[in-house]
Amino acid sequence: MKFTPLNKRIWIKGLTLECPFSNAPDDCPLNALRHLPAEQMNQTINNLSDDHVDNIVKIHQQCYSDRTRDFKRTSKAHRGKSRS
Repeated sequence: MKFTPLNKRIWIKGLTLECPFSNAPDDCPLNALRHLPAEQMNQTINNLSDDHVDNIVKIHQQCYSDRTRDFKRTSKAHRGKSRS
């Protein structure tokens, strides 16, 4: 499935409401938007250039991948210790 710029903006709005990992890293580009009133947040995201939207999506995908990998690694390490 190919995401359109509108799809990406909708996705970013959801990510702005809440990080999938509950606590966003300090360098998350969406942190600056999370404190805004909903109307202002929506307007800001709607006015982003398509390149900026693409960049935010790429950053999110990399962050999600890294954090998922770290979570799996940590979970395996804990399971290994409990079997000892």
